[in-house]
Amino acid sequence: MYSVIVEPENRARHAREYRVLLGWFERRKRELGLDALSEGDPLDPHHPYNQSFDALCKEAEHYWRSERKYWPSPLQLSHAFFQMEDPIRGDQLNA
Repeated sequence: MYSVIVEPENRARHAREYRVLLGWFERRKRELGLDALSEGDPLDPHHPYNQSFDALCKEAEHYWRSERKYWPSPLQLSHAFFQMEDPIRGDQLNA
């Protein structure tokens, strides 16, 4: 299995996988109607958006491992879910 742990210096591959991961989360949240949720406290752990975090991260990890032969790190998954900047870039390899 390929991951940032196995080959941290292959930044181009990790960046490419992260861009695809961002798009995947964006699409899944749109399909589930989570992108339309704007009301409520964003820090509320019972908000449907936050409730979907674990399930979507597990779904993404399973897909990446089985279909893309890549094991995204927990940091990559959480950053992609919240549409944040790539956590593994430049000299900052934080897996």
